[in-house]
Amino acid sequence: MSNAFSHASKLLACAAVCAIGTSTAFAQGAYPERPVRLIVSQAPGGSSDTIARLWAEHAGKAIGATIVVENRPGAGGIIAAQGLLGQPADGYSLLYGSVSLMVLNKFTYKPLPYNPEKDFTGVAMLTTVPFVLSANPKTGIKTLKELTDQAKAAPGKFNYASAGLGNSTHLAVELLSKNLGITMTHIPYKGESDGLLATVGGQTEIMAPVYGSALPHIQNRKLNPLAVLSPTRLPDLPEVPTASELGVKGFDNMGWSAIVARAGTPAAIVEKLNKATESFHQNPAVQARLKTLGVIPVSGPASLVTETAARDVAAWGPTLDTLNLSSK
Repeated sequence: MSNAFSHASKLLACAAVCAIGTSTAFAQGAYPERPVRLIVSQAPGGSSDTIARLWAEHAGKAIGATIVVENRPGAGGIIAAQGLLGQPADGYSLLYGSVSLMVLNKFTYKPLPYNPEKDFTGVAMLTTVPFVLSANPKTGIKTLKELTDQAKAAPGKFNYASAGLGNSTHLAVELLSKNLGITMTHIPYKGESDGLLATVGGQTEIMAPVYGSALPHIQNRKLNPLAVLSPTRLPDLPEVPTASELGVKGFDNMGWSAIVARAGTPAAIVEKLNKATESFHQNPAVQARLKTLGVIPVSGPASLVTETAARDVAAWGPTLDTLNLSSK
């Protein structure tokens, strides 16, 4: 009787283990069972919002669920980041990450109420945004060497515009200047368009706007392109060399975007979303749309997000610390 009871107990135990295994496999295979939310730190209508919605549409189809974009602008992306961290690490809430959220905020907001390295896990890189270092034509400057020579001869002579203190358009020129050994005066504006108007109008001489914003002014000969901060030359500016070609290294991918999840999100879910992003990048319609936005798709494993952020912190940290960007 005891042997029979023992045998029955073993069968029950085996059945329970098998049931748990089946249930776990089913749960993992079932993701997503409901809509997924993508939190975006920018207001509707901007390039970041456009890219986020493009990804949501195509990635949603790839994983078989609706991905809903939720805009939470303000506080340099901190509101959006905290919106993600207030949700479970289950893959149903994601964040449209960026170089600002993952790198620059560490130097702009002290103390920063989240830890990019510990609080987030990368899902997939999305794009890199080229910048175009440009000069007002009235300066007569047409090359990076001419800018370097003139700026060294008269430190502080040139003013450069940016979209605001700590903005990537500010840091791009500041970091380039440090690399080149030149000094220019920073004039921050309330947005990229204001800075561009100032540079085109001659109130400032230099700016490094993003490619999509700079291109119309370059084509209208209102700006002289000196160098592109991009991994390769740009199709609409084939004669403009990259900074790397000119011997200035480390500026290939200054502006980038990515999808991130809360740390602790199951690896299987992260992998599923990464594969969906790979499909997104390979879609011809997506490629065409990204080209019109002036951005370059960037593919890779989920780990590439945190690797890229760590690279930028290491490369730019020493200079950023000297700029006294903290808004506290």
